[in-house]
Amino acid sequence: MNVTTAAVQAPRAPWLRDDALLTVQDLHCAFKTPTGRVHAVRGVTFDVRPGETLGLVGESGCGKTTTGRAILRLPPGQAGTVTFRGEDMSGYSHTEMRQARQRLQMIFQDPLSSFNPRRRIIDIVGEGLQIQGVASAERERRVAAALEQVGMSVEMVGGRRAHEFSGGQCQRIAIARALALGPDLIVCDEPVASLDVSVQARVLNVLQDIRDRNDLSLVFVSHDLAVVKVMSDRVAVMYRGRIVEIGPADAVYRAPSHPYTRRLLDAVPVIDEDERADFDVADDDGEWRTVDRALVEVAPGHFAALGDIVTDGESVP
Repeated sequence: MNVTTAAVQAPRAPWLRDDALLTVQDLHCAFKTPTGRVHAVRGVTFDVRPGETLGLVGESGCGKTTTGRAILRLPPGQAGTVTFRGEDMSGYSHTEMRQARQRLQMIFQDPLSSFNPRRRIIDIVGEGLQIQGVASAERERRVAAALEQVGMSVEMVGGRRAHEFSGGQCQRIAIARALALGPDLIVCDEPVASLDVSVQARVLNVLQDIRDRNDLSLVFVSHDLAVVKVMSDRVAVMYRGRIVEIGPADAVYRAPSHPYTRRLLDAVPVIDEDERADFDVADDDGEWRTVDRALVEVAPGHFAALGDIVTDGESVP
């Protein structure tokens, strides 16, 4: 399937906005396995405005990490488009995509496995700048500035190696590595999932601070709805490879419309049960039956999969 042609034929989703920095439309990702082809992402569509954080939330295996990686073509999707600053990146060459990644970066869930254990931190943080051909003096300046923004310094960490740091410190170094290139948008793939709660708070504070200071956009991938609520302006709920609900964070948390979203929110632990949101949680498998339904507007800017069944891009009543 030709990705560009498929995207042109797909109708524009009503929840997409004209002033978006990033637009993902009708994205499909599939993988070959010993038991057959697995469709990890099926027709995902969303956008992110400048300075906005979109929380991409769902259970393990729902396709949220694959979606985040496909934005940077790591690897690319088999169909659909990813448009950044008005340019469709679907047909980019390897060289063009490398240049685009100056403005698009990613923070991985396990920073330690993404670091070269033999390299010093100063080299790890500056690696992207070196690949982009940034001069040595400018590279040193930007590495120092990036480390400073995450509460570190070249003198403190520059000559050391990744195994000498805790998980939280490694994640802050990973944030500095992404930040050093001066991106407009960062995909954060479960950046605090493997950290203790107290360390999570420190890393989340760092992310919020750099977002506000640099007017960054974030795609925040997580299975933790409590964390997503703190970080996000908008929330997209993924289930079985599709987005089943998307809208302003306050609206989705206050009045969830899809049965799966309600189940997720009902599973969030609270200290006092009286604090739990007052909504009915379906006691059947309703969310399974509605996963392939079209998204309809349930409130201004708030959409949920409650419409006609969608099959291969066509609606079937």
